Amino acid sequence: MATNRNTNGAIFPEWDFSKVWADVKIPELNVDALIAAQQKNIEAMSLANKAAIEGWQVFAKKQAELWQSAVEDTGALAQDVASAKEPADKLAKQTDFAKSVMKSGLANAREAQELATKTANKTVNIVSKRLVEGMDEVVSYVETVQPKAAAAK
Repeated sequence: MATNRNTNGAIFPEWDFSKVWADVKIPELNVDALIAAQQKNIEAMSLANKAAIEGWQVFAKKQAELWQSAVEDTGALAQDVASAKEPADKLAKQTDFAKSVMKSGLANAREAQELATKTANKTVNIVSKRLVEGMDEVVSYVETVQPKAAAAK
């Protein structure tokens, strides 16, 4: 049995992990396969990092464009409001500008969210694909090792 019922005053019994894995026999360690798997893991993480960096570069570029546009639009508004003679006209121009800014702000927020989602999905897909491949590699390795272990008995 893998457990020791001695609790030593603790709520849960102590586990002897050496007994849990005692029946598992791994006759050989394929270092080349282990190194190849780790290289694939590093490549996948590198691709995921590259995708994340590229996504954030697109995001930062878009933010810079939006900032430049906001500065230009505000300058144009100031000139437009200054040229208006009547207070009602000035208020109407400011109100139109506020509506326009609100609409473009919401559109920009949606676009930023879509960029972030696209980047996150791309990086998660890369990592999850490698995780599944790694699990398949482990199963394949165990399947090739088990016949050798059975033959050695």
